[in-house]
This record gives sequence, C-alpha cells and structure tokens, in this order.
Amino acid sequence: MILQNKNFAIIILIGVLFISCTNFPYKKSVKTLKEGKYTEAIQELDSYIETSKHPAFKEKAKELRSQAYYQLGLQEYEKNNYTEASEYFFLANSNKADSLLDNCYFEIAQSALDDLDYPDASDYLSFIIFHLQESEKMPEVMYDQILIQTNYSQDIHVAYATYQILQNRFPTSDAFAQATKIVDSFMPQLIDEAKSQWDDNLYADALDKLFIYLDYPADFITEIKDMIGNVYYTWSVTLLQNRELDNVQTYLIHAEEYNSQLADQVNDKLVELASIYITQGDGFLVDRDIESAISSYRKTLAIIENYEVANNKIARAEEFARRIAQAAQLVEEGDAQFYNEEYVAAYESYSDAYKIDSIPQIYDKINLAYIWTRITNDPEQYAIEIVKQYNNGIIPEKIDEVETIAQKNYSRQDIRVTPWQVFRTVTRNSYEVRYTILIPDKNYFLRWLIRLETGEVVPLNEATEELLAS
Repeated sequence: MILQNKNFAIIILIGVLFISCTNFPYKKSVKTLKEGKYTEAIQELDSYIETSKHPAFKEKAKELRSQAYYQLGLQEYEKNNYTEASEYFFLANSNKADSLLDNCYFEIAQSALDDLDYPDASDYLSFIIFHLQESEKMPEVMYDQILIQTNYSQDIHVAYATYQILQNRFPTSDAFAQATKIVDSFMPQLIDEAKSQWDDNLYADALDKLFIYLDYPADFITEIKDMIGNVYYTWSVTLLQNRELDNVQTYLIHAEEYNSQLADQVNDKLVELASIYITQGDGFLVDRDIESAISSYRKTLAIIENYEVANNKIARAEEFARRIAQAAQLVEEGDAQFYNEEYVAAYESYSDAYKIDSIPQIYDKINLAYIWTRITNDPEQYAIEIVKQYNNGIIPEKIDEVETIAQKNYSRQDIRVTPWQVFRTVTRNSYEVRYTILIPDKNYFLRWLIRLETGEVVPLNEATEELLAS
C-alpha cells in the first residue's frame, strides 16, 4: 500500500514538472512584457499561442498580447502619431483600445479632410459610425460625414440617412444644429423628387420618401405634410375611378388628416364611394349573393353614419334571404315528394316556392312535376297534347289545311277521317299517335312517336314528314 502511494506521488510530481517546463515560454513572455519590451513580448506571445497545447494559458497569452498592442498604441498616440497608434489599437481589439481608436480615426479623418482626401476621410468616419458607436466623437463624426456626402459624393439621399441617425441619437448637439443647415440646402430637391414620382402616379414611392422626411425639424414640415395629403387624395381618386375600392376610404381619411384643406373634396369622394358600394350591393343582390350585397351596403355605414338608404337596402336584402330560404325549404319538400312519386303534391310545393322565389330552376321543377303528373294520370291524352302543341301547333294547322282543301274538291262522303288515336309502345313512357285522312287522290296515314318525358315528337313515315315539309 505504501509502495502504491509513492508511485502516485511520483506521477504527480512528474506532471507538475512537465507543465512547469512547457509553460516556461509563457513566463518568459510575461517577464518581457513587464519590462516594457512590448514588440518583443508580442513576438514571444505569438509563438507561444501558436504552439501551446494548454487552452487556459493560451487565452491568457492572448490577453497579454492585447495589452502589449495597447501599450504600443498608447506610446504612438501620446506622440500624435495617430495612424500608427490606430493600427496598434485595432490589433489590441479591446474596449480600452477602442476608447482611443475612435479618437485616432477621427484625427486621421480630419487630416484627410485638410488634404481634401475625401474618400479616405469617409472610410475612417464610416468605421467609427458602424463599429465604434459609443464614441464621444460621434456627433462631430456624423456631421463631417454629411459634409462629405453632400459636397463631395453629392449623394443627398445618403446624407439625409446619416442626418437621421444624428437626429435620433444626438438631437441636442451643436453638430445636429449645424447639419440641419446643410440639409436645409438640399431638402427642396428631395421634395421635388417625391413630387415627380407623384406626378408619374408612383404614389407609394412618393409616400415612402415623404414619410422619411416627415420628422424633419424645419420649415419644410408643413409643405411635406400637405404633399402627403395630396398624394393620398390623388391615389384615392385614381383607385375610385378604377373601381379598386379596398383602400379608398383609408386613403381619403389620410388625405384630410395630413392636409385639412382637402376636407370638402374628401367628403364629396366619400359620398361617391358610398354610392358605388350601394350600386355594387345591388349587383350582388341581382346575382343572389346576399352576403356580399349586405357586406357592400354595410361599408357605406362606415362612411355615412346611419345612412338610411343603406339601412333600407340591408333590410330588403335580409328579407330576400329569408324568402330564398323559405322557397328552398319548399323545394326540398317537393323533391322528397317527387322522389316518392307524389307528383301532384310535388307540383304544389314547387308552385308555392315559385311564388316566393321566381327563378328558372324552380320553374323547371314545376314543369317536371307537371309532366310526371300527366304521365301518371292520363298519358294518352298527354301524348295527343304534345303532338298538338309541337312547334307552336304546326301539326293541327297542317291537318286543317289538308282537310280544308279536300272539302273544297270533294264531297263530304268522299272524305274519311280517323281522329287522334294513341297506342302504347314497347318503350317505357313512349306512345304512338296516329291521325288518318283518306281522300280520292291521296291518303294520309300520319304517325308520330311521342316520348312523354322529353316531349319529343318523331315522324314515323314519309307521309308524316311530307305533311310538316309542305
């Protein structure tokens, strides 16, 4: 047992010695750093970080390297060597270094501005804006950037975007007050661009621009608001003319909200919109789309409160819906009766429904019930009626012509007539109807096949066909 403990202690000791030996370069780098040899310390730490297999010590080495870069940057900063200092601060990559890095970049940008090197100055200012946002130099940085974007880049849209950031973050700063004077110089141009889009019917694009400028704290704000109202009004009128009504009321309300001088014009268009909704509702009602009709009528009530015309239309539509439902119930009863071959009862139910809701579909059901009532009760007489009514009564008319001519040419005893006769055929609900006229010069054996269900009349011989063709 004692031997085992000794072996374990030896293993521990060897491990400690191993770690101590492998961390010798780290300790040497720390000593170099404390001696103020920052460049040499960075080289040693770089080498250690690259080769070390101890994560904890490697992270400590990175922190020490950052301190070394910071110290080098601080030395250059105190000598006003801002370019060199900024490179060291950037490599240090720490909050402490960043607190001076923005000053370096700002001073470098100022020197570039003095030398009229606007692109280089803009690059440094942009880095501060986007990566060093806590810089105390930020108001001055943004002001300088606006100057460059306006006078050198001549991109007033980007300049205004930078101005907005300055306004949101530092509205009480001197830099913001000075920047406003710059923006005042090109704001008319921005407004004119929006007006051009408005003139080209690009209403959404114009409004997008104008709303960006709506927070501009200057005299232009009244002009901007009035223009927003005018754009909304023009857009709503265009939509109204095209019968694209979904957003018309909203845009008209916005028009008056931003430009109160449009109040009378807006009111006239709202009345026109209400009238269109009434007309649309009437159209839906004709198409029997009751729900859409009522919805359209009700839209007018959001425009004109307690609009009597709309209320009356809604009441009539609801009554129409009730009548349609009542008729539908009677049709349903008639369908059940028809299915049970109660054709007379079905006929009555359909007729009652038609009195309430006179539509072709119900009328067709009435006719069908009538047909089956006749088929069931007196099919033979119905077959004769179908023949007589065929093609507006042309068959009785032709028979009458033949008999009239025969009576003129022959005596009564020379003419023999066999009136309407009906014979059942082998086909269900089909009958043969005959009519015979015998005269000295010609005999007419007239025969038709009648299909009761469809009312179809089919000539069965040449004599019958000739009769209709004469």
